[in-house]
Amino acid sequence: MTEFSDWIQTNWFELGILFLFSATLATVVWFARNILKTFRAYQEQVGALLRLSFSDVVPMQAPVAEPPVPGEPVHSGPNRLLVLGRNLVNWFQAPMGGNTAAPWRKFLRWLQAPARS
Repeated sequence: MTEFSDWIQTNWFELGILFLFSATLATVVWFARNILKTFRAYQEQVGALLRLSFSDVVPMQAPVAEPPVPGEPVHSGPNRLLVLGRNLVNWFQAPMGGNTAAPWRKFLRWLQAPARS
C-alpha cells in the first residue's frame, strides 16, 4: 500500500469528523445566505411601501390635475404626521370616562355574583 492509503486507514475517524464539520459549515452558510436574502427582500418591500405611502401619488380614478404654474403658491393638505399628532393631543386632552365601571368589570362582577350566594 502507499503512504496515502496507510495514512487514510490510520486517520479515518478524523477524516470523517472533518467531512461532517465541513458539511455542517456548508449547510449553515447556505441557510444563512437564504435567510439574509429573505430579510433583504422583506426590507425592500417595506421600503417600497414606505416610499409609496409618503409619496404624493395620485390615484388612477382621480382626474389629472393641471401642473402648477410657476410663481403661484402650491397648496397641499396637512402632513399625515401632523394630523396624527393633533389626533393624539386631542385624545390626551379628552376627559376620561365617568364614574361608571368598565364593561369587562361589570361582566366579572356578574360572573362572581352566583359564586357569592
